Amino acid sequence: MARRSSALLALVATTALLLGASSILGASFVAPPSSARAATGGEELATLSAAGAAWVLPQAAEARLPDEFVAFAPIVDVLPILPIFFLLLAFLWQASVGFR
Repeated sequence: MARRSSALLALVATTALLLGASSILGASFVAPPSSARAATGGEELATLSAAGAAWVLPQAAEARLPDEFVAFAPIVDVLPILPIFFLLLAFLWQASVGFR
């Protein structure tokens, strides 16, 4: 049973990796740019960089805590990392019991 579930897990992880890579890289990685697209490379690069900045920093001007909660800013900065620690804790737990 353990061998079957680990093979299934490996299959799911590989599929997720391939689908994630294809969606991140997109068609521009697969197909080389044509001569018509190469001429507008500067405009395209500017558009992509602006879209990337908007994606990385969504609503950066509005990302402030209210004045009453500014003292808790260091704790709020750490909160998004907590689910990763729970995932690592699950692996540590399973390793301690021998992946039963």
